[in-house]
Amino acid sequence: MSKIPKMTRRQEGEFWKTHDATDYLDEMAPVEVTVGPRPQNKCNVCRKIMLSRDVDVNLAAGKVQLRQLRQLYCPDEHETRLADEAQRLVDAIEAVLRLAWIHTHPSQKGLSSANVD
Repeated sequence: MSKIPKMTRRQEGEFWKTHDATDYLDEMAPVEVTVGPRPQNKCNVCRKIMLSRDVDVNLAAGKVQLRQLRQLYCPDEHETRLADEAQRLVDAIEAVLRLAWIHTHPSQKGLSSANVD
């Protein structure tokens, strides 16, 4: 019979606030954890590790500025790109801007995002 009682997630939180997990090690089983792929931080040309710096990015023809986004750059100047997390932020903000533009210009819904300024 288990010493750890069956409980809801909320009850688990309360239980572990007042109990020490090391008292229950004999009831626990090892778990394998797989971590996703590491971000690609090497230059695609020379394969050197890319350095990073903070940059400001202008969107909507300069009407919106995202400040201090992390940019990766090759020390030999082969390429630059936004870090994955910064690129995801830019993509999300651009999507919101497109929706706002479509909402304020309903007669031009068929225009592509390239026409959005």
